[in-house]
Amino acid sequence: MDLVIETVKKLETMMKDGGCEEGGVVLDVNTTSTNCQFEHGACMTAVFGGRSADFVTFDPIRAKTKISFMFGTPLDTPSVRGAAAAIINVAAGFFCLSRILHPCPESSHKECLRQLAHELGGKRISCIGSMPAIETAFRGSIVTNHQDADVILLNGEGIINGETGTILTNQKNSARILCVGPSTAGISRLNQIEHWCPFGTC
Repeated sequence: MDLVIETVKKLETMMKDGGCEEGGVVLDVNTTSTNCQFEHGACMTAVFGGRSADFVTFDPIRAKTKISFMFGTPLDTPSVRGAAAAIINVAAGFFCLSRILHPCPESSHKECLRQLAHELGGKRISCIGSMPAIETAFRGSIVTNHQDADVILLNGEGIINGETGTILTNQKNSARILCVGPSTAGISRLNQIEHWCPFGTC
């Protein structure tokens, strides 16, 4: 299963015959944003219907497009998949499916990490997507094999990885799946995957 493509199909079904799918979306890069501590890269923004949402990526796109650009397309490069995730995020915000559209201020990072440490409680952790903050804070709990994990964490980089859907399908009965940060908010919400971003903003 390809998580991004399956989410786009769900969004297409939800928006069918509503007309919103032809509304304009503006993709840009916010050079002044402070990223979520669990992500690194450029903050790509998507603006739609008066709402905006973020997706952090090393392959940002600046463009004017429509939500319907995603429907029925392969979405087979990291840059296009990241753009799709950004659009999913802003669409989820526009339809009030998600209230997490932007990262928290840096002043909340320490408390967020403290609460996450309490939440994970010494469990074995596997990360999908590079998360230096997690790898440092939970050094003794990190495992490299997803099959050995009690908890699988995903950030934006991980959620657009083409293999992630298969990993989650295989491990959903043996590990807790937890998406972290605002970049994962739309896809996690539309797929009913647990999401961790206690101080993210709308």
